[in-house]
Amino acid sequence: MVPITRLTVAREPEHAVPISTYVVKLVSRCNLNCSYCYMYNLADRTYVDQPAIMREEVTAALCRRILSHAARHRIGGVHMIAHGGEPLLLGRERFRAWVERVRGALDEGGVSSCFTVQSNGTLIDDGWIELLAELSVRVGISIDGPKRFHDRHRVDHQGRGSFDDVVTAIRRLQAHRLGPGIFANLIAVVNTDIPPREMFDLWQLLDVPGLDINLPHANHAHAPPAGATSYGDWMIEFFDLWFEQNRPDRHVRYFENILRLLFGHPMSTDNIGGKPVGVVIVETDGGIEPTDAFKCCEHGITKLGVSVLRNEIDDVYRSSIVRTMLGGVSELCAQCRACELRDVCGGGYMPHRFSRERRFDNPSVYCPDLLRLIRHIRARVIASLPPDLLAVGSASSR
Repeated sequence: MVPITRLTVAREPEHAVPISTYVVKLVSRCNLNCSYCYMYNLADRTYVDQPAIMREEVTAALCRRILSHAARHRIGGVHMIAHGGEPLLLGRERFRAWVERVRGALDEGGVSSCFTVQSNGTLIDDGWIELLAELSVRVGISIDGPKRFHDRHRVDHQGRGSFDDVVTAIRRLQAHRLGPGIFANLIAVVNTDIPPREMFDLWQLLDVPGLDINLPHANHAHAPPAGATSYGDWMIEFFDLWFEQNRPDRHVRYFENILRLLFGHPMSTDNIGGKPVGVVIVETDGGIEPTDAFKCCEHGITKLGVSVLRNEIDDVYRSSIVRTMLGGVSELCAQCRACELRDVCGGGYMPHRFSRERRFDNPSVYCPDLLRLIRHIRARVIASLPPDLLAVGSASSR
């Protein structure tokens, strides 16, 4: 039996954040077997019971629930992220049918939509590029460093590395006349065995505008991988390389979000900032869940007992884990609430706070790394400001 994170009887939070981003699991399997994967190789094994692909009746129910939720919360548009597993395993014709069905239903209901797909890149060919461009679906690709590091972790089910296939896909997207219009971003999991300069040089060699970085999904029950240096030191060195390059066409979203928060911008993502964000996962069987990263905590923790086949989207607000996500500062541990950087760090990513004893009432397992990184970024920005601007700021704060 899968343990259910049960719904509480409490009412919907008074300031519930409307759901505007839907991460939709079109398939529940992957053609890679990455060693650190939160879906298949960490604490959770619920994927075994998931349908291989999303059925048409689930897609139809999803559209109805999105429209109902949008009407209730007066949402004019949503972001649909095709995910998996590897979503391109769905195949081109079924992928086309899914996008057209969802977009058509939402358009008919007065809700605009944009679509992206997150892929491991190994299946991308000219046919996929042409289809994604025709459907106006943007694509992000995962890559985890130079070949000797990437191929240590991102392997197929026979243990073969995927680096060469991923780079081939990137070059194909860049060379195709339609590719640059749909492709602008890479995503990488931080591996502290990779020298930051080597990772940065690979990014420049690949010549892709955006590189987003993620900390490995870990917590106090499942420690992060130990490497050649600390995560804080690694991210500080990588930040300095990016900051000193000073190119407006090179983006690291994680760093840019920290900069926005330091300057008081009222933004947040689910992994930094600590403010509630409107994102849910929809599994192939229609289950509505919090972010996949919670699967690094314990088996079945994301199973809320809520499905688009039976429930409105609003029903997720009654689950204890979602209420904690939406609680913001009030749900942080005492150490985080008292921290000077609370409104930037936001307590760190909620799944990274988990322990078996105190559940989510802890700082992030990466707390020391995040504090050092944010303080370093703040110091670098202050040191880069013109003296006259600093003088104005100092005078206005008196």
